[in-house]
Amino acid sequence: MKPACFTLFAGLLLALPAQAWQVGEFRHGMTRAEVDAALTSWNFDHRMPVGPDSVFVYDGLGNPAARRFLFTFCNDRLVAFEQEVAPAFRHFVIIASNYANLYGDPFKVIPYTSVVASGEKNLLAMFWRRGSDFVGVKYLLQPTSEQLSMTWQIGNTCWQAPR
Repeated sequence: MKPACFTLFAGLLLALPAQAWQVGEFRHGMTRAEVDAALTSWNFDHRMPVGPDSVFVYDGLGNPAARRFLFTFCNDRLVAFEQEVAPAFRHFVIIASNYANLYGDPFKVIPYTSVVASGEKNLLAMFWRRGSDFVGVKYLLQPTSEQLSMTWQIGNTCWQAPR
């Protein structure tokens, strides 16, 4: 009886879905070289390192695709991916509502307001836990612009997720 129970338990564990996020061909745990290889087919206009652990790729102002991705690494492994989308508070509400329908109440909400030289800066970020993953949406409103992004993160040893 014990071997049969053990086999059944092991089978159930192997059948559980993996909790690592994947967005398109980008997935948690990829090396920088793997991300670079995947990015070659995307033909972004610009690539910019952001500090020692992030890479920002984006299209120029004249490009109608207007794509903007931020990849964050920890120990040469991809631990976070952020994709900007058309900024509008209406879009933020739609994305947050869809995530709430899929994952329930947010795990973490970050409301933040500060004053910068040109006026107020307001941020509202919401994160949902999905196993060891964090899925989130961030809306940033500044005096002269707004920004909306979706983010996928996983816990790591370099910084505390979600952020």
